[in-house]
Amino acid sequence: MNNHRGFTLLEVMLALLVLAIALGALVRSAQLGADTVSKLEQNNSAYHVADQALMGLYQASGLSPGRHQGDQQFKDQRWYWQADVQSTENPRIAKINIQVSTDSKMTYVAAQLTGFKSL
Repeated sequence: MNNHRGFTLLEVMLALLVLAIALGALVRSAQLGADTVSKLEQNNSAYHVADQALMGLYQASGLSPGRHQGDQQFKDQRWYWQADVQSTENPRIAKINIQVSTDSKMTYVAAQLTGFKSL
């Protein structure tokens, strides 16, 4: 009667293979989570800058139709914004479209807001 205790080499190798696949999936999942958090932080910062620019234009007196531009430092990054102020059917209300980007040429718009201001 042969009563051996323990695992065969094949069983150990299969267990290691399953463990390696599981750890690889776990690492990939962690990477995707970190990338998502980074993108969400960037979007949050861009919308914060857009909101601040819109508030500045709301408080401006004598806002004229046309393009207005500016930049703001936020969370160790320089953000650029441009606002297109347009007249509406009501001459006492202006429409403000704001776009925010990390480059001054606005090649990639990270956030966009629209607001209305009474004149």
